[in-house]
Amino acid sequence: MGLTPEFRITANSSDITAVIRERFRSLTINDNAGIQSDSLSITLADNDPLLPILIPNTGAELEVWIGYDQQAVKMGLYIVDEVELSGPPGVMMIRAKAAPQTKSPAGKSAVQTQKWRSWDSGLTLGELVSTIAQEHGLDPSTPADLAAQVLPHYDQVGESDINLLTRVVKNYDAFAKPANGKLLVARKAMSETVSGQPLPTVTVNANELTDWSLTIQERESYQSVTATWYDQDAAEEKTVTAGEGEPIKALRHSYKSAAEAQAAAKSELNGKARGKSSITFSMPGRTDVIAEARLQLTGLRPGVNQEWLITKATHTIDSSGYRVSGSAEMPL
Repeated sequence: MGLTPEFRITANSSDITAVIRERFRSLTINDNAGIQSDSLSITLADNDPLLPILIPNTGAELEVWIGYDQQAVKMGLYIVDEVELSGPPGVMMIRAKAAPQTKSPAGKSAVQTQKWRSWDSGLTLGELVSTIAQEHGLDPSTPADLAAQVLPHYDQVGESDINLLTRVVKNYDAFAKPANGKLLVARKAMSETVSGQPLPTVTVNANELTDWSLTIQERESYQSVTATWYDQDAAEEKTVTAGEGEPIKALRHSYKSAAEAQAAAKSELNGKARGKSSITFSMPGRTDVIAEARLQLTGLRPGVNQEWLITKATHTIDSSGYRVSGSAEMPL
């Protein structure tokens, strides 16, 4: 492409790019759709015994920008959770996750700690996310339509906050995870920013791809899903349905309200509709290739020339330059 790869890194808001550049070997960012935490790894040459690299503290907050020719785009905020030293020759690998694993200097803390408490019915999803985000030093981010959902009673018994949120938002075909300093809740496969705006579609022509591979596989398929809920006023169990026709899948869990049961049935139906066809690809680096964005492929064969949903994007900068690889699935 005739462009020079660029990166910038801050640690706890202090620019450390120059220090990193002196010993730089590689930088990799894994951007994942859904609940899997985004991650960062930085590999440095630590082969000078007279000038060993200062071992960074776990919990340090790293913000990373990548791109070309001083036009770098912020890719996220990551909390250092692991440092690996090896040799010879001496190498230091710094690993970090978007989800805090320990308390950071800025007050971000792990969302995996088990807790025992109850959440009364009538609380909105937005209020639940805001409360949990505040407890962990994160900023809440929930689309308005999801934030307005009124929740039934929930018991949190020896369960982490992130597990609780995942359990709650799954009923609305959504996911929850820490990302870029926020506690993010978003609908699956909607290709939206944290503010609810549509992500731009990434258009890629065949001549831009280094390689690609398409897999088509048969999966469990059904036309409708049923879910039950207990109507306390009528003292009876009732059933709701998402979709039409047979075969039918019945969810085993009984829900607390008609709305929760309907949302769970719709989520299950949508989940099975996605992912029957999947594609992997690699190409020169582009910062707009991110998880949850739509990928429009052109110039290839029928069945591949269509819109895909990016489920994972791996950005790498090393001595070979800047490249991105990823995977995508057929959207609804």
